[in-house]
Formats: sequence, C-alpha cells, structure tokens
Amino acid sequence: MADSSRTGPGRGTDGASRTPASLSARAREAIRQRIVDRRYPQGSRLVEREVAEELGMSRVPVREALRALVTEDLLELLPHSGVRVRRLESTDVEHLYEVWEPLAIQASRLAARAAAGDPEGLAVLETTLRQAEQAAAADEGAREVAAHTAFHEGVVALSGNPLLARTMEQLSWQLQLLFGLREEPAHMRAQHAEMFRHIAAGDGDAAAASTLLHVRDSRTVALRSLFKSPQ
Repeated sequence: MADSSRTGPGRGTDGASRTPASLSARAREAIRQRIVDRRYPQGSRLVEREVAEELGMSRVPVREALRALVTEDLLELLPHSGVRVRRLESTDVEHLYEVWEPLAIQASRLAARAAAGDPEGLAVLETTLRQAEQAAAADEGAREVAAHTAFHEGVVALSGNPLLARTMEQLSWQLQLLFGLREEPAHMRAQHAEMFRHIAAGDGDAAAASTLLHVRDSRTVALRSLFKSPQ
C-alpha cells in the first residue's frame, strides 16, 4: 500500500518537494522571464490572481514573488494597490551602465588571467558566440539576447571570482531586460568575438580595453534605440 503521508500539501504527485520557498522561487523565475521577453510589457499592471492562474499556482507564492521583484526594480508598487512592470527611464540605463562597466572590465581581465587553466570554460564561452550568430541568422531575437547574456555570464564564471559573480547576478535580469528592448547591431557580436580572442590569448589588458569599448558602445546603442538619444 502506498504511504499517503508522502503526498499532500507541499508535495507534487511525483513526491517532489513543493515547499512554499521553492514555489515562490519558481514563480519569481517565471514572472522575471515574462518581463524579460516582454510578455509582460513595460507599464503593464500585474494582477496577483491572474498571474497565479496563468502559472497554475496559489496566490501566496505569487504574492511573495511579486514583492521580491519589486525589490529587484523589475516591478513597482502602484499608488493604491497592486504592481506594474517598471518602465526604464534614461537615468535607469545610465545608472545600470555606471555599475556594469567596471565590473565587466574586471571580469574580462580576470577571465584572461584564468583562461589557460580552464579550457572547458573557454569552450562554453565560444559556444555562446556560435549560438548568437545562429540566432541572428535565423532572425530569432529572443534567442540572440539569451546568447549575448550567456556570453557575459560566461566571462564572469571564467573569472573565478565568486564575489564578482554574486554581484553581477544582481544585475543579470536588468541587463537581460535592457538587451531585449534595445536594437542588437551586428557589430556588437563582432565585439564579443574580439573580447573572446583576447581572453583566450590570456591578454588581460587587451581584454579589458575591448570590454570597455563594448560596454560604452552598448550604452550608446541602448540610449539611442530606447530614448532616441544621440549620446
């Protein structure tokens, strides 16, 4: 006879754990992804009940997820009740790049230093370049954005600095959102390839310099495509 104590609230039919914390984390991941791929557009109001129905969850983990995403600046509280997807302003983009630029440069410098001892990490990084090219050729914008994000995450992973990785993780979703909203010119894929060449060669100074150029170019593209700014 089956042990009925192994199923019930908090467990799925397969016996897998479904604790409130894990459900909240799943809800947060799902909502984040919908914001990033613009199924929840900027400025749209999210109704807790409707989101819970869409995700097939109760309202409690969804409520916790929405609160957490407010702290991540992906959502904002409405004056009376509820939340909406936060609209990016030009100052938000400026602030994000001010923080990302030095971290990205340091990640590339450290990755170049560590590259010789981590051929597997280099191979993963090179794979993201191919994935971006394939996605661009197929005109699959969302997949290209995912590959570009994975490239930058791969550089951070290759750096071998866990503190840098944790710091960058806090920016990851905002960067993905930004990458998904802006234009993605072909020359930025070429810049990634150049960064990779310098990292693979172990040239920290050249890797840092090419990353600085890339991040500043990315900032210009973002401001121009989102806000028609010439800067």
